[in-house]
Amino acid sequence: MDNKEKAEALLRMGQSYISGENGAKKDYARAIEVWKEAAALGNVDAQYNLGVCYNNGTGVKADNAEAARWWTKAARQGDVTSIFNIALFYQQGIGVKQDYNESLKWMLMAAQQDDPDAIFQIGMYHENGWGTPIDAFEAQRYYLQAAQKGHPKAQTIVGMELYNNNQYNEAVEWFGKSAEQGYADAQYYMARCYMNGHGVTQNNEEMVAYYQKAARQGHTDALYNLGYCHLNGIGTPENIELALQCFKKAAQNGDAEAQYITAMLCENGLGCEADIDEATHWYNQAAEQGHQGAKEWQAKK
Repeated sequence: MDNKEKAEALLRMGQSYISGENGAKKDYARAIEVWKEAAALGNVDAQYNLGVCYNNGTGVKADNAEAARWWTKAARQGDVTSIFNIALFYQQGIGVKQDYNESLKWMLMAAQQDDPDAIFQIGMYHENGWGTPIDAFEAQRYYLQAAQKGHPKAQTIVGMELYNNNQYNEAVEWFGKSAEQGYADAQYYMARCYMNGHGVTQNNEEMVAYYQKAARQGHTDALYNLGYCHLNGIGTPENIELALQCFKKAAQNGDAEAQYITAMLCENGLGCEADIDEATHWYNQAAEQGHQGAKEWQAKK
């Protein structure tokens, strides 16, 4: 058995210790030991796995510097996930000293392997001036590349650029692709398109359906707007109890207007039993954010 075969056998042994399969008892610490043997023999998967273990604290004490060390070894052998992870570590200063130039170098290597996340990130580097001059055109070019490879956030950004230039049909195309992947911002923007009839036929029922999808993911603006729809019977039957639920969730996310509306509903017993203590809480929360109506309520007390 040569070193490559030995390393692959050790890799599989470590995987068995992690999964508890193939007759092995689960033993994360033992998995680390055998993966270190495989990694020392140059096995890239073992090196990557060790990075994951040190990053997550699986079988070892969490240690970002060790995670960076193992991922760097795997990255130097061309492992695209390790390359991307090291790029993020340098971007955020995790386990290594923050260095945008070094981060961009690694990110470009990942992008050269057609990694959509890396291509999207390079758009952010150009947008924010991380390790390269700010260049909005280059940022959009990379966002478009990532969008074309199916990156949902990039698709939404491309859609927003088109929407802001009144290219509604093309915008809806990108929002739709992203929304189908479950990206909450895109679902919210699809709702707005249906509300305004931008790129689609105006349809309140479709609007509500998209607000609901985004709201289920905790999207604050979608929750607020869905609450408004329930309150006023727009695209859905009027239901003040559901309206309050939506407003309260948006309020908990820090939306000042939702906090103010929640306070009013609680004060007046609309959608719930009247509760002045809860109403006061939400009035105070909204007032702290400068909401004029809430401040006026406080002034009367």
